[in-house]
Amino acid sequence: MKVFKTVVVIMLVCLMFTGCNSQNNLRDLSIVEGIGIDYTEGKTEVTVQTLNLVKEGSGSEALSQNVTLNTFGSGDNISDALTNISKGISKKLFFGQNRVIVFGKEFATNHLYENLDYLLRSSDSRADILLCVADDTAKSVIESKENDALVPAESIASLLITGEKRGFSARVTTNELLNLYADKTSDMYLPVVKCEKDKIAVLGIAIYDNDKLVSILENNDMKGLLFLKDKIKSGLVIVETTNLGKTTVEVTKSYSKSKVKFEDGKITLYEKVKANVTLNEAEKGIVEPITDNDIKEIKELTEKEIEKSCTSAFNECVKHKSDCLRLGENLAMRNPKAYSALSDNWNEHLKDAQIKIEVDCSISKINEHSKKD
Repeated sequence: MKVFKTVVVIMLVCLMFTGCNSQNNLRDLSIVEGIGIDYTEGKTEVTVQTLNLVKEGSGSEALSQNVTLNTFGSGDNISDALTNISKGISKKLFFGQNRVIVFGKEFATNHLYENLDYLLRSSDSRADILLCVADDTAKSVIESKENDALVPAESIASLLITGEKRGFSARVTTNELLNLYADKTSDMYLPVVKCEKDKIAVLGIAIYDNDKLVSILENNDMKGLLFLKDKIKSGLVIVETTNLGKTTVEVTKSYSKSKVKFEDGKITLYEKVKANVTLNEAEKGIVEPITDNDIKEIKELTEKEIEKSCTSAFNECVKHKSDCLRLGENLAMRNPKAYSALSDNWNEHLKDAQIKIEVDCSISKINEHSKKD
């Protein structure tokens, strides 16, 4: 399927340039799939992943392994570095197919704000490009072979999209990031990835206070943030039960609703989380039949686990004065007068914010021993 998809993409690109943009010959272009941006010793360093349209071999042989090239360049800013890359390969970079931009840890921590103008105004940027932060350098992520994926950048993009739905990543586009930053009280957040043995994995979610990266939410805090933002559509929750031991519950559907109020001198988030879950597997499920009392306990423990994750994530954001949950925007819709009074000094009010959460799970089991037939 991936081979077919790549072939179709290449054909579409060829057709596009023989039609609307016939003055550009495909052989004179480098089709960008992913960009990595680092900052080292006063220079912006960019690694570009492009399609290798002249890969040796033919047919399925040519598309049996990685079909990309990685090129490195540096400059005074992102545009300068990209220009130098284009000069070095003697081809024009085409960004219409770019899937992902990876920011190195140093760049994301200390230099993202001063380069937001590139994301906002450059013709190279697009509103739907996925963004993430590397635990180390962006170069190491872009150059990862991703288990010899045909197009590693496409594999990284799929990881971010799928990961958000399952509660272990975040899908943030250029447009979403800029909207978060432009809003008076909202703050940015980005998924954090790391390269391990030529395979990309999600480490957590970086949260910002204005232009400063202030914390990285991991594991249950990351999952809690995604529940609060109504992003999770599936995934696993593990609880420890009395009779069955460690038990895995699978979320099959989830819905979250947020309402922010200002009462008793505090910003309060009222959160309702509803989830349909399935009893997937129990440590002692083979030995012990699963009773109605067990189901009731698992339901209660699952609700408490989700509540715990959401509360912990909320408190972590509040502690670091990061409004990536868009509490201010929510309050502005419901109580413009209160928002107007608080927004000029939002961070000081945010640090005392509280959450009141209600979680309701509907649970079902597959069979008496919780194993799928």
